[in-house]
This record gives sequence, structure tokens and C-alpha cells, in this order.
Amino acid sequence: MAAAHGVQFEEILSRAGDAGLWQALLFVWSMVGSVLSGMHNFSSAFVGGEPEHRCALPGELANETASEEQLHLWLPYNNATGRPASCERWDAAGGSRTLGCDAGWVYSRERFHSTIVSEWDLVCGRRWMMSTVQASYMFGIFCGSMISGVLSDQFGRRRVVCYSSVLFIISSLATAGAGSYATFVTLRFITAFTGTSVFNSMFILTMEVMGPRWRSLVGLVYQIPFSCGFMALPAAAYLVRDWRYLQLVISAPSVLMLGFWWVLPESPRWLIMQDRLPEALGVLVAAARRNKRTLPSDAEMMRMMSEFRAAETKLSPDDDEEPQRSALQSCANGIGEICRLVGTPRMRRISLASFYNWLVVSLIYYGVTFNSADLSSSPYLAIFLAGLVEVPAVLLAVPLISRVGRRPTTVLTFLLAGAAILCIMAVPAGTAWPKLTLAMVGKFASSAGFAVIFLYTAEFFPTTLRNVGFGASSMCARMGSMAAPYVVDLLSPVHWAIPSCVFGLAGVTAALVALLLPETNGRRLPETVADIEQGAWHPAPKDGYQALHSTEP
Repeated sequence: MAAAHGVQFEEILSRAGDAGLWQALLFVWSMVGSVLSGMHNFSSAFVGGEPEHRCALPGELANETASEEQLHLWLPYNNATGRPASCERWDAAGGSRTLGCDAGWVYSRERFHSTIVSEWDLVCGRRWMMSTVQASYMFGIFCGSMISGVLSDQFGRRRVVCYSSVLFIISSLATAGAGSYATFVTLRFITAFTGTSVFNSMFILTMEVMGPRWRSLVGLVYQIPFSCGFMALPAAAYLVRDWRYLQLVISAPSVLMLGFWWVLPESPRWLIMQDRLPEALGVLVAAARRNKRTLPSDAEMMRMMSEFRAAETKLSPDDDEEPQRSALQSCANGIGEICRLVGTPRMRRISLASFYNWLVVSLIYYGVTFNSADLSSSPYLAIFLAGLVEVPAVLLAVPLISRVGRRPTTVLTFLLAGAAILCIMAVPAGTAWPKLTLAMVGKFASSAGFAVIFLYTAEFFPTTLRNVGFGASSMCARMGSMAAPYVVDLLSPVHWAIPSCVFGLAGVTAALVALLLPETNGRRLPETVADIEQGAWHPAPKDGYQALHSTEP
């Protein structure tokens, strides 16, 4: 196979430096989108926080406080908690028949001063609308993962990142001024769509310009800025209790993404595969200058790039040069590329296993995070801890994937997450800290699993389908994250242990499915579907040019 005997891209990249200052600066810029994604992905926990509430009494004004005597006359009380009912009142003072809160609700300002829940009354019979806020955000990530992958492969990583960043800035800032529930949900959808386009495309770009010896580390460390944004969110929410001001606080740093237009290069690997060799050479010259390396002559570099592209084009005839397509044609072509993911036996097995594992890890990751707020007296502390455990999880995953391997690490993290969450069901209902501790163990394991599978997926899909495969897998993850708030909000009232049962069993089954994936540690990066089907999982050569990772079929 050409991929095994011809010039490899890693060899071309090594001439310009494959782990120098140029790559470091690119990684630093990628942190901007990663931190912002961490804050916005979980902001509904505070922007949409549910304050304690009760029915407003007939004739009660918004600025007055009913006396305890009036509350006992008009509202049913829970004998176990000593609190008034949240969604019912008596039909008259001292009455015996309950009614809904036809006069509205009174909200406590002790924890949240203002949220979309208190502003638009997303409680009781309208509580599903709050779950839909997070689900619609995840649907935006779902669509962004699918469409941005196709557009990134067609039009380039840099162009998708730059245009998406502008839309992200506009939509995230505009969300703070949303005047209605529908407007809020729509703007959040756009923010999610564009945010994930930036995050995913920047990840692919970063991995494609990084040397093979550093991809594992960088691929995992890429998750840490996301965790930092995650932890910064409850700190900002604790200081800013009004949801509109909080939205502005977490959105304002996005203006830094305007710098992408001036500093981001295009992926030289993508440019070569598009037969834009002079542009690829320009990017490599800039990289060599920044890394203080001396390139061979332009003619030699052009020869190496041409040889690499010729070998890859020969192995993948479907990727021959075609006329420029419209955006609609590109999307249609993308559907065809997605079909190629399941068009051959080995590629189909890898793709379907990847899809399921992404769905489950996201279901557990988001489900445990949002449910943890119910397991602590302070949602600020619970969400902070959920973000904090991600950092050691990622750092532990770094040595594990190199020493133990990608597949065993993936299986181990799923088993640990599933077992910890299933153990929550054995804790008595009134005990909070053991539940929170087990939930954090599950969050720790799912965070490590997310970090590993994020890198793992970029390794077992071939270059010709890498962005589409990565996008499709991420799309499946959004299906899990969309389901998570409904599992928590709709099944918890039936029985508090049902969500733990769902998340735990999903983790165990995902561990079994992960056994179908190839081991990629220290193996060559597959370039085409033909590589996959022909079992091209050769150990990387000692010179390190092709030292990314692939595996036994």
C-alpha cells in the first residue's frame, strides 16, 4: 500500500517541525473555543436554575410577602419537609379541594435572583420546557457536529472555524437580550451549532498539524480548557445571580475568537489532499520559520507533497478532483460520505461501535452532571466538583492510553462509570454525600472516557473520512446528551433510582461494545477505507513519521 511505502504526511510535517512553537501557539488559540464551550454547555444549570417556588395567593402582589398564617390557610404542606406545595393551592382559605397555580407563582430569591424559569414560569406543568432548553442546545451541537464535519472536509478547517466564530459571538451575546422563550431557545441552538463547529474543527486542525509523538498528549490535554470553563461557570454564577448578566459575562470573552481570522492557518494535510500544493507549502514555510527549522528546497517539498497525494488519491478513487460544489451539493455529498462509514464490513463494525460508545459516554457525562445538582444543598458546589474531577480524569488518561492502550482504557472507564452509578441505588434515599461521592466517581470515569474516545476516534477513522466519522460520532453523542435531561427530569419523579439504573446499565453495555474497536496505540494512521479493509494496522516506523495509531481488525 502506498500509505506504507510512499512518502507519509508525518514525514513532510517533520521537515517544518512537528511539535514546536507554531503548534504550541495554535493550541493556545484553540483553548479559547474550548473554554467557552465548557461554560455554555452547562450554563442552563444556572441560567435555567429552578428556584424554590409556591403558588401565588389570590390577590397577592409580586412585591408583597404573605404571612405564615396565610400560607397555611391557602397552601397544602408537605409533612416530611414542612414546606408548602410547589404546584397546588386550596380552592379557598382552609379549603379541601386543590387547584393549580392559576394566580402564578412566587419564587425565592435566596439561591437565584432571576432565571428563565422564574421569568417565564417554566415550572410544574411547564417543567418539560426547561428540559427542552438543554435538549435543544444539545440538538444544536448534534446538527453542528454533523454539518460542520462535512463543510470542514469540503471547504477547509480554517474557513469553518472563522465563520462559525462570528456567528457564535453574535448569538451568544444576543441571548442575553432574548424577550421570549422561543427566541431564547433559538439563539441557544445557534450558539450550540456554531460553538461545536469551532470546537470540533479546531480539534481536527490541531491534531493534523501535531507530530505523532505528541498527538496522544495534546488530544487529551485539549479537554482541560473545557474543564476550566466548566469550573469557571459556577464561580461566575455564584457572583452574578441574574441570568441576563450571567449570559453576558460568559459570552463577552468570545470576542477573542475574532483573532482566528488573522492567526489560524489552514491544515496543510487538507490542502495537499485538495491539490492546493502551493498553499500547503506556504503554511509549511510559515511553520518552519516559527519553529526555527530549515525546509528542503521548494521543488523537493512539492515533490514530496505530490507523491503523498498521488498515493492517497490512487488508494481512494472517490476522492478524485471534482468541480467546485455548491453548499447544497456538498451536504448531499456529505450524506454519501456518511454512508461510506457503514459501506464495508470492518468500517461498519468500527463506525457502529464508535457511535454507540459516544452516545453512552455523553448520556452518562451530562446526566450525572445535571443530576449532581440535586444531590447537594448547593448547585454551585456540585457543578464545580463535577468540573473539577475532569482535570485528574484527563491527566490519568494520558499515561493509561499509552501504557495500557486505547481499547483497554476505554473499556475500563465505561465499567467504572457504570459500576459507580449502579451503586448509587444501594444508598438510602435520604443520604446525600454518599450519593454525591459515587456520582463524582461516575463523572470522573465518564470524563476520562470522553477524553480517551475523543482522541481514539480521530485515530481509527481514515483520513478521507476522519472529519465525517468524527462528526457523525459526535452527532451520536448529542443524541445521548439530548436524552439526559429527560431521563433525569421525567424519570426521577417516578423513582429516584431509575436514572442511576439507566446510566449504570448503559455504561456496562458500552464497555462490552468497546471490545469491537481496534487498538490504535503505536500504529499508523489509516489514510483510506482501503487501509481499514486491508487490515493496515502496522506498527509505526521507528523514525516516527507515521506514529499515530491504528489497529488489528
